[in-house]
Amino acid sequence: MYLTLDDQGLSQNFAERSGNFVIYSSLTQFDAVVPFRNFAIKYVSEGTEHYTVNGRDYPLKNNEYLLGNKTCVGQVAVDSKKYVKGICIDIEQDILSAALASFVAPDTADLDMSIDRFFNAENFMEYHGHTLNTALGHQLSQLSTILSGKPNENYIFENDFYFNLAETVMQDYTPIVRQLHKLRTVKSSTKKDLLYRINKGKLFIDHMYSDQISIEEVARESHISLFHFFRLFKEIYNISPYQYIKHKRMQKAGDILSKEDIMVSELAGLVGYNDLFSFSKAFKQYHGCSPSQYRKV
Repeated sequence: MYLTLDDQGLSQNFAERSGNFVIYSSLTQFDAVVPFRNFAIKYVSEGTEHYTVNGRDYPLKNNEYLLGNKTCVGQVAVDSKKYVKGICIDIEQDILSAALASFVAPDTADLDMSIDRFFNAENFMEYHGHTLNTALGHQLSQLSTILSGKPNENYIFENDFYFNLAETVMQDYTPIVRQLHKLRTVKSSTKKDLLYRINKGKLFIDHMYSDQISIEEVARESHISLFHFFRLFKEIYNISPYQYIKHKRMQKAGDILSKEDIMVSELAGLVGYNDLFSFSKAFKQYHGCSPSQYRKV
């Protein structure tokens, strides 16, 4: 089912939100309880939607999304002079579990039940992500481009669409779940809090990597000590915070070089480097060639 939501309300009566559905929203004012009846994806393409889920605040900004399951309790508010645009997608549990089975063990009938329970149980760790560098983010961006161009079309989304989205969630999220299970903490609530804190730091990097940020700043943003932030970030994401910042900067540098005729010294400053030599060295290590050679490819 496909619906639209604006300041006047939903495009059709939808009191019983059950099954799979997609809602495209364009709002300036909104304040409502969020009914998580299935596994849900909340995505914002323009502006900011303020979510409170299970007692935690999640301000969803441009190109950010939030994952929650049916056990979540939430509220959302929009208060803006400009239209805030987003997409809400609900995926039924059966489709989510089928996608998980396909992802974890596509050639067998076995299913990793610990992960299945994780996605469907009360200890689910709602996840605040950025569209950059995630398969789900890429799909959401593409969908947003289609819907925002013609929001009032009579779109039909078959089960395959929801299954593919669910598989993408598994692709991005299951490795994080497995790493969380390895953390040397006993309580699931403690792991949930740690994921919230570390992911808050990761989002800070996603927004600020082109500035002169330090890991100390990121750790403060996460409200966790530098030592614990560094160790936990690497345990959860399999990359150190330093490497992640470098990864973001080099990806951005390559993207700019492929689209613009820009001086290398200017490019270095745009992605957070004061020193041209350090930038050129990092670029060659990451891309396998110098910036000038990359431009010719």
